[in-house]
Amino acid sequence: MKSLMFVAPGRLRFDEVDAPVLVDGTDALVRPLAATTCDLDHHVIADRTPFSGFGPFPLGHECVGTVVETGPDCTDVAVGDVVGVAWHIACGTCAQCAQGHPARCLRHGDAQYGLPVNGAWGGCFDELIRVPYADYNLVRLPAGADPVHLASIGDNLALGWETVVPAVAGITDPKVAVFGGTGSIGLYCVDAAVQLAGARTVYYDDDSVRMAVAERLGAEVQDVHGRREKDFHLAVDASCDPERLRKALLSVVPEGRVNSVGIYFEDVPLPLLALYQRGVHFHNGKGHARPSMTPTLEAVAAGRLRPELVTSGIYAWEEIPDVLTSGRAGHKPVFVLE
Repeated sequence: MKSLMFVAPGRLRFDEVDAPVLVDGTDALVRPLAATTCDLDHHVIADRTPFSGFGPFPLGHECVGTVVETGPDCTDVAVGDVVGVAWHIACGTCAQCAQGHPARCLRHGDAQYGLPVNGAWGGCFDELIRVPYADYNLVRLPAGADPVHLASIGDNLALGWETVVPAVAGITDPKVAVFGGTGSIGLYCVDAAVQLAGARTVYYDDDSVRMAVAERLGAEVQDVHGRREKDFHLAVDASCDPERLRKALLSVVPEGRVNSVGIYFEDVPLPLLALYQRGVHFHNGKGHARPSMTPTLEAVAAGRLRPELVTSGIYAWEEIPDVLTSGRAGHKPVFVLE
């Protein structure tokens, strides 16, 4: 089969590799229908992460596809199911998975698709993917749903729900700020904040394309370099920018929450005295996709989330290397495998 390989910064190619096979009885094989980039992938390609020096390796960890083969111990998924694939490799039964933390799986640690960490699992831009513990890591898409715009369900799209909805649950008239910059995650957070949390939502950025999408999603849009309000119940840092992170940290009410979904590969200074004085609850860490995939898909099926507004373009599978290295991709390109 063909596998999309990250070779070096700005260089991608399709290689012929051995197709995966079932190894354990709980495995399934999935053929992608549509795949997309995580915001992190763009940073890898642009040489803004430590991973950029480890090529070649398979890229990509967001896709939906069709189950083409299952092991004898699979009971919840079957051949022909159209499913979302969680980005992480997780057993679903260890103490961390049982607490809803599959990205901290005690059996597989940091293992995932599309990056050279903890094993060779391939990437979601492969023509065939082996999914272990398939009953746990695969989620059937709602009947009639367009899989193209759900390509991100296994990570960024579900992360929008995870970042926002639990954080403002129970708050009357919540107010949410989203500081954009990474690409799609901030926009998925806007959609969840407006449609699911019923929050007055302000989106801060300086990218006109993303700002226009946020406005279509129902947010008020402000220049991130201008004045900002400072009474949000939740501020989301989706920027990977230390200055925007600082603004997010200083934008919430006393005992407010700041959820950072950006990845900082170097230490950054924090205004700890100001945080102490206000009492700020700060969280930064990987998204735990699998528990959030189900409520996210339910919201899509109910017409309450609009991931199609976040999609920046739809392309053929063979266009992946050119689109992702030419600057044409935008914040959320989706690639369709015929």
